[in-house]
Amino acid sequence: MKTVIITGASRGLGAATAEIAAELGAYVVLNARSADALAAQVERIRAAGGRASAVAGDVSHSEVARQLVAAAIEETGRLDAVVNNAGILAPIATIADADLEAWGRNLAINLLAPVGLAQAALPYLRPARGRIINVSSGAAVNAIFGWGAYCVAKAGLNQFTSQLAAEEPDVTALAIRPGVVDTEMQAQIRQEGAGSMPEELYQRFVRYHEQGELLPPELPGRALAALALYAPPAWSGQFLPWDADEVQALVQRYAPPA
Repeated sequence: MKTVIITGASRGLGAATAEIAAELGAYVVLNARSADALAAQVERIRAAGGRASAVAGDVSHSEVARQLVAAAIEETGRLDAVVNNAGILAPIATIADADLEAWGRNLAINLLAPVGLAQAALPYLRPARGRIINVSSGAAVNAIFGWGAYCVAKAGLNQFTSQLAAEEPDVTALAIRPGVVDTEMQAQIRQEGAGSMPEELYQRFVRYHEQGELLPPELPGRALAALALYAPPAWSGQFLPWDADEVQALVQRYAPPA
């Protein structure tokens, strides 16, 4: 049985990825800051016949990262994949006006937490020839007004992925663009973006919601689960959209929807 750690797993994309990975036979170790929501997600997975446990806490803290890896090894004796999904958007503010401490918080969660979790996991991923899947964003390669911290952090996450590929030949590292997903982050944009983003840009995100254009988390979540379990080593270092032809071929081969 393969073992997968998934962060930001109490809701949205992380929860969907965890459910599908468990459906595919993996033991999943979940992380989020909300202990109650995380416990409820573990129970949902178990009720569906999957195997799961959880470590609540802020994964940007090194001790939480170590606890996550220790929990995986304690439960199954192995670690096969890490899905770095936890992320925040705030602050929504221009570089000129943003609070520097808020930038630091963003970078800690979106960039440094994946680095720290990778450090804790690598001794176990190497012998398993495992995988690190970093959930990135189109914002990594497209500047978005008012999203400076998020864009910079995701660009750094992509480079971190490339660096892992260069330094860790026994581990497959990928950055994945999940598309515009119906998550709490999208709700935050609609609630807080007015006045902090250009009106035309803000209304675009409102229309995504109103016109039903947001992706259900299960679609990119299935791609993330399949990649965590089956991504080929030859892909290591790449930044791929969830719906790339090669990714969807992998999904159809190993994790087709019921």
